Amino acid sequence: MEKANQIKLNLQYISMQVPYWMGYSVLGTFTSVFLLSRDFTNGQIGMILSLANVLAAILQPFLASFADRMVRIHLSQLTAGMAVLLVLFSSILLVVPKVLLVVAFIYVLLYACLVLLQPMTIAIGTFFISRGYGLNFGVARGLGSLAFAAATAVTGLLIERFSSTIILYLLIGIFLFFTIMTVMIDTRQHSGKYSDSLGTKHLQATQEEPIGLFAFSKQYKRFMFLLVGVSLLFVFHTIINSYMFQIVQPLGGTEVNVGSSLSIAALCELPTMFFFSWLLRRFRIHSLLRIAAFFFSVKAVLILFAGNIFLINVAQSLQMVGFALHTMASVYYTNQIIPQKDLVKGQTLMATANTFGGIVGSFVGGQMLSLLSVSAMLLIGTVISIAGTLIVWLSVEKTS
Repeated sequence: MEKANQIKLNLQYISMQVPYWMGYSVLGTFTSVFLLSRDFTNGQIGMILSLANVLAAILQPFLASFADRMVRIHLSQLTAGMAVLLVLFSSILLVVPKVLLVVAFIYVLLYACLVLLQPMTIAIGTFFISRGYGLNFGVARGLGSLAFAAATAVTGLLIERFSSTIILYLLIGIFLFFTIMTVMIDTRQHSGKYSDSLGTKHLQATQEEPIGLFAFSKQYKRFMFLLVGVSLLFVFHTIINSYMFQIVQPLGGTEVNVGSSLSIAALCELPTMFFFSWLLRRFRIHSLLRIAAFFFSVKAVLILFAGNIFLINVAQSLQMVGFALHTMASVYYTNQIIPQKDLVKGQTLMATANTFGGIVGSFVGGQMLSLLSVSAMLLIGTVISIAGTLIVWLSVEKTS
């Protein structure tokens, strides 16, 4: 691949990842701010987010199956179409009357579209990676994380300067830009600029018909077992992120410590993402996935026994070799294990495992805090995380 074309391809993909994570920041981080301004209670906000994530988790496999089978519509066009729905729902919220049920219904659809869009952006990246093109997924994803942080800071200032309604205008602008950039990416399966594989690994697979979800689960049993382990890892990962204030409060922590702790975790993700291509040249991908699973549980154990805020922050720094490493390694592992004909399905199911773990973590964590205690929540969460690590280690297949 010519260097100029490789640079162009990477810039195109970055121009899609950056606005997606900006939009994720605007919508995900400030959901409570927006809905509270529309007279929702905290309990109602939690219900809306749960419904949105459940809806996305249900729809993700079916959307992926459709994406694998579609002929006339290209992957980038489907992804752009999802972004258009985000723009549409954001626009409706601008004009719809402030009736709780109506706003809640539109917001569930809006947030579900945001979650559904994430595996689509990953699938576009693996479309090129699986064909041997020089796409640096790690750099694009790392820049997305930087954009997330920047958008969070700017959006907070804009809300203070104007009102929470600015969130909707930002979403419309961001995802219109995302749509334009995405639709320009050539993801045609046949007769496109990047249709042909540069290697021979998946040439035969591209000529085969994709299989359905049930057949997929039967054919890739170890992969499906791996998804169970990943979901368990994300249960406690979500508990930590969602209930960090309750975790640090008994240690004398405040909201400031929560912000600092989450910022440390976010910053520690960047080196892994930026230099993941270097790691790929030195380690096999299945080993990286196992290392990531191991450090999910090391982090859980450290937080369980942390006696002060410093140790909490030390545990959060392990985001570099836990969550960040998993985020990158899972994409490349799925790309190696699942053939091109079912690759969107594979990547989406991996994202669904993360989503499902998050749903369970949010709900179970809240229930344990209500019925038990912080220490009990951390103990049970750590056991769940260790179980997830063991399942990942047993189910990961060795790769070349």
